Amino acid sequence: MIFKQKDVRDFITQAPFQPFVFHLADGKSLRVPHPDFAIASPEMAIVARELPGGIPGEVSFVPYEHIVRVEMLPRRRTAKA
Repeated sequence: MIFKQKDVRDFITQAPFQPFVFHLADGKSLRVPHPDFAIASPEMAIVARELPGGIPGEVSFVPYEHIVRVEMLPRRRTAKA
């Protein structure tokens, strides 16, 4: 499958959000723990790495043709009040 902007946008905007990992052609992977950590631009996905404390860090620019697979991760459980 060749991923396109719409495919990536669908992963980012799904409700409720489910974290996922982009697996890339070079063997690297990029985890997207929250929709604020990724943007689907016309030419590429822009993904921020998660730093300790859950804040965005280093940004990767990934052309869609470099994404070979998307792995869905379990949703985070929310604490009950």
